Amino acid sequence: MSLRLRALREDEVPRYAARHEWPPQVHGVNSYPGTPIPSMCERPTLQLPRSERQAAPNGAKTGRCFQLPPRAATQTQPVLPTLFVPGFPKSATTWLFECMRAAFLPERVCSALPMRNGRFPKRAFAPQLWNRSSCRGRRYMLPGIACAVTGPCGHRKELFFYGSGFGKLFEAGAAMLHGPEVPLELFQSRDARPENLTIFEWEAYRVKRFESFCYRSNFTHLPDGRMHPSCCIARASQPRKFGCRWHETVRIRLGLNEVTWFQTAMPWVVPSAYNFASVDFTPNYLCSQSALNNIFKSARDPSELRFIVLMRDPVMRAYSEWSMFSLHWRWDHQRSLMTKFSQKMRDFKDCNLTLYEKPELLRSLPDRELHRYIKKCFRGTAMEYISNSIYSVCIMGALRVFKREQFLFLRFEDLMRMKASALVRLIANFTGLYTDSTIITQLRGEDACEARRARRKPLSFTISSKDNNSEAALARQELTTLMPELESFFAPYNNMLAELIHPAFNWGADTHRLD
Repeated sequence: MSLRLRALREDEVPRYAARHEWPPQVHGVNSYPGTPIPSMCERPTLQLPRSERQAAPNGAKTGRCFQLPPRAATQTQPVLPTLFVPGFPKSATTWLFECMRAAFLPERVCSALPMRNGRFPKRAFAPQLWNRSSCRGRRYMLPGIACAVTGPCGHRKELFFYGSGFGKLFEAGAAMLHGPEVPLELFQSRDARPENLTIFEWEAYRVKRFESFCYRSNFTHLPDGRMHPSCCIARASQPRKFGCRWHETVRIRLGLNEVTWFQTAMPWVVPSAYNFASVDFTPNYLCSQSALNNIFKSARDPSELRFIVLMRDPVMRAYSEWSMFSLHWRWDHQRSLMTKFSQKMRDFKDCNLTLYEKPELLRSLPDRELHRYIKKCFRGTAMEYISNSIYSVCIMGALRVFKREQFLFLRFEDLMRMKASALVRLIANFTGLYTDSTIITQLRGEDACEARRARRKPLSFTISSKDNNSEAALARQELTTLMPELESFFAPYNNMLAELIHPAFNWGADTHRLD
């Protein structure tokens, strides 16, 4: 799809995003001090009653005896997210994540390092490089990490901890999110091989280190030998085990048939010594009422949370999501767009005939009834092509939980034409993350944070005119045929969104062309 829209000027932001006053700046970190643990959990060998036995989605044991005991303010504590991009999928959330990694990681904010070929250079690491003093009080962004069974770790965009995923991670306890206390150097943008190790030695070391991270008390803060619930045991004999898949590379390269590995971890620091925001870009949270409630009730101070919400022409967003799951990834076995979309529209209508296309009734609902309606009719998961494009209802539900000033709303179409200077300064003003003219100049030179100049374009999965295969051609034809019905379906919800946020949040023929 090609949007023939005017490029914005160097420091121009959409009018609806400009503010005379920004929300109060947040300082420090959103540290988690742990939770009281029953005395029975202190025994090296657990003999739990059936009521205390619980399994995490990855198959590991979890429950009260696998959580973090209380930590003193002078001790390291895990840092939980305060900055969220909770919606919406296929609206350039991944592109924004990469932009913000380029602009706000500590390598940039604290050390002013330039990128080369999209990567920061290797540098000897010491934790004090990122503390308040060395970073001159500047606030930066530090995502959590995810690791693969083969050993490498990297920043994780989507945590799916609070809800809207396929596993009930939140119910398994905070330990599933923060993970063991792994060295802070793992949170660098590059998991670089030490010069004194060969490639094979490095591969073996990365896998071997998981065992210590998952079982030793100085990492898990559990009795020695008790596996951390963020870890699991992957076996060659169970290669497709849900939540803990095996990879043959481990057997072929290292000769192993079983590996214990941790999947997710957040940074651990002494709270008073650091000033950064951890992030969660799970784009399905906004249409999951349980996820929003979980975020609220687990926050140290809910008013410190910030949300950036990206919205795209709802027809093209739905089309892009379906293209990804059906034509590219093959998760959705329904190859007819018309059949799938028609069924999803019927399902949404049948979910509640009284409230269907009735914005005035939706606005009048008490909080509890609105949240009950969202929970019933908006699953907030992948492949919900139609309901994931009904932005207004999800946002209205979110504004019943959090304050309006905590949200920054952006249209995908505007994001794609903003200049790096305007976008990065807008995000910095809203979040309190640090930037300056030197950083902006570096970003411009690297073609970062500017979609029109980026080396990697946002993965929209919108089928272009260059696609000639029969499935793509049929999808284009079906979308064109279905377009009037889709426009009519989304119209009352788009109008409601324009009233709720700003008149600019409406879409038409200029934003859902296929040419």
